[in-house]
Amino acid sequence: MKRIILILLCLPLFIFSQEEREYDRTMSVSQFAEELKQAGDKGNDYTLEDCEIVATISNISDILFLHTETIDGGFRSFNMVFDSIYFPEESKVKLSNCTFRFSDYNRSAASTSIKFKDCQFGEFIFSDIEKKLIIDSITCNNLTISKCSGFEIKNSTITSLKILSNWDGAKGASSSSYNEIENNAITHLSIRDLSMVSIEKNTISYLSISGNMGNLWVRDNVFDVSFKNLFQISQYGRHSFRIEIVNGLNSNNVDIDYLMFAGNTSRNITNTITTDSIIKVIERYGRLNHVRKHVYSSEYLDWKFNEIPNQEYSEKDKDNFMIPLKQLQILQGLNKSNDSLEFTYIKSPLINIWECSIKELRMFGNLFGRIHISGNEIFKDLIIKKTIADSLFEFYKNSIPASNRIEIDENIFKNLGFNIKTKLFYGNEDYKKVKSHLNDKNYSSSIKQLITQYRQFIKVLDQNGSIDKDIGVIKLKDIQTYQKMYEYYEDPNMNAWFNWKGGQFLKWYSDYGMNPFKALAYCFWAMLYFALFYFFFYSDWDKIDRGFLIKRFNSVMDYFTTEKRIQDFYSSTHDKEMTSFTDFKNTLDKNKVHMPSMLASLAKPIYQISLLRYRLLNFSYKKAEFMAGRKWVDLKKKDRYWIGTLTFFLTLTYIIYLIFIRALNSIALSVNAFSTLGFGQIPVKGFTKYIAIIEGFIGWFMLSVFIVSLLSQMMSV
Repeated sequence: MKRIILILLCLPLFIFSQEEREYDRTMSVSQFAEELKQAGDKGNDYTLEDCEIVATISNISDILFLHTETIDGGFRSFNMVFDSIYFPEESKVKLSNCTFRFSDYNRSAASTSIKFKDCQFGEFIFSDIEKKLIIDSITCNNLTISKCSGFEIKNSTITSLKILSNWDGAKGASSSSYNEIENNAITHLSIRDLSMVSIEKNTISYLSISGNMGNLWVRDNVFDVSFKNLFQISQYGRHSFRIEIVNGLNSNNVDIDYLMFAGNTSRNITNTITTDSIIKVIERYGRLNHVRKHVYSSEYLDWKFNEIPNQEYSEKDKDNFMIPLKQLQILQGLNKSNDSLEFTYIKSPLINIWECSIKELRMFGNLFGRIHISGNEIFKDLIIKKTIADSLFEFYKNSIPASNRIEIDENIFKNLGFNIKTKLFYGNEDYKKVKSHLNDKNYSSSIKQLITQYRQFIKVLDQNGSIDKDIGVIKLKDIQTYQKMYEYYEDPNMNAWFNWKGGQFLKWYSDYGMNPFKALAYCFWAMLYFALFYFFFYSDWDKIDRGFLIKRFNSVMDYFTTEKRIQDFYSSTHDKEMTSFTDFKNTLDKNKVHMPSMLASLAKPIYQISLLRYRLLNFSYKKAEFMAGRKWVDLKKKDRYWIGTLTFFLTLTYIIYLIFIRALNSIALSVNAFSTLGFGQIPVKGFTKYIAIIEGFIGWFMLSVFIVSLLSQMMSV
């Protein structure tokens, strides 16, 4: 529906603004189709310039090439369709300054389209045509479209596709129609000076955007790396070469009103390409702008590529910028004589947007190896969400809008970094990897830019109230901690060491203060570990030691070897208690007339409760008695069996009870020492006392950091 509205809005503009043009030649549609087909069958080039192609409905031959289509909303489009036309790969077809019209309709009817379907071309140039071009299911090496009234390209296989138009300042592009490139396989796609273009569901190796662009939608495409886009070869060693391939998306110094980049993914080169295969690729696709060599040692000066005499270049080499035959022979000879010949090349497509002026940039759901966005001015809206760079994300020196016009998520921090001489850096590398770069001004400025970018993103997320800010803060603190590590290795001293290790501790303990309850959890673990230590040492609180256990074991031996009952072991203690309570009762009875009755009433229950407790204990001892005054040696075999089993479970229960009491006291001691509550005397002796003091210091430090982290989170909005 949107497409129809745009066409209807632009229809009056085309009808009244187009001037009548005179052409040197006029032919019918059928005549044009016949000439085109004959040239293709003979394998000849075909050029048609300054011509008017007229379709007459009354002409039976023309009717074969005329079709009408009903698109959305019932709107009818008139198409001149040319199908099944085949040219060889080396051929060239050029249509320039031509018009196609129906003689029975208005000369400038905007609804007329030119359609090529199921065709094959070598090079096809479609230039300065007043009508819309529709390409459907063709195969073409080089297709160039310029200054036409719109285009639609779908279901085709095209090696090189160039689409150009005119930009007329405030009036915008010469073509204001909605243009589509959909479901094609394109190796090299270049667009310039267009108003509205949708590039959707294609397989593309390289997309170049230049000039002035209106609205551009790049959606659901697959970008891959193709050696057909071979650009140059650089030699940096006797047997080492770098192959440079243009790939992915490149937009440099472009004015764009609206850029939507959504749902695009990359397809990487596998690691199984052999050296022989690479040589064959260079032989086949060696169309280079220039071939150079980086010389790092005078050892290689005697044979660098750019010193090969000019006479080695054939005329064909000069015209087509092909790699000279002599250079290919050098590579082939090296490959045969040396097993260590190495080629390096990029294996993942790159999004490259730099030094552009963009009103609105929206990136959703993209997955690429590398993304580079730098030096741009983004005026109105910036949205980068669910966009991931598997290898490197570069974003720096960009002018961006206010925070309320920006939407980003945690993926913005994934692999955020920079590169120097093909080496990737994220700010968290080992010292050995960056040692040679620390005194490099390029590295220093890049790391500062990276830190600045982290802070910019964190500020945006903070002002927008996003919890993803914490992820950025942690990553930024990681970078700063690594910088302190580099400082220590460069100039070892105590202060630098504490700065480095302190940062590592804060990362482990509380995520640099961003997660206070992680710190609290570590506090509890620390207390438990110390409690485990105290468990195996004596404490005055439970008095469980070897003497205590020996005393209990002696009582058990007496019980089984003598005729004592259970209550005999506790009677002396309880009798002393009851004697004291009986004396208390007698004293109370003697003196109750000499004091207020209220006090006597309050004191009497104390004796009664003690008496009740004494009787209950005696009752329990009698009920628990299982030896009944007998000795173990006097028991029958049957009695020994069930009494032995009962004794085992009672002993096990008592051991568990002692363990529980010891564990409870150990935990209480650890909590007391860790929190530095300091109530009473420390119930441990010997070196265990010093462990408790050390725990107190550790607890003071860890709890202090926890409290600061908690207050920081509570005060942050």
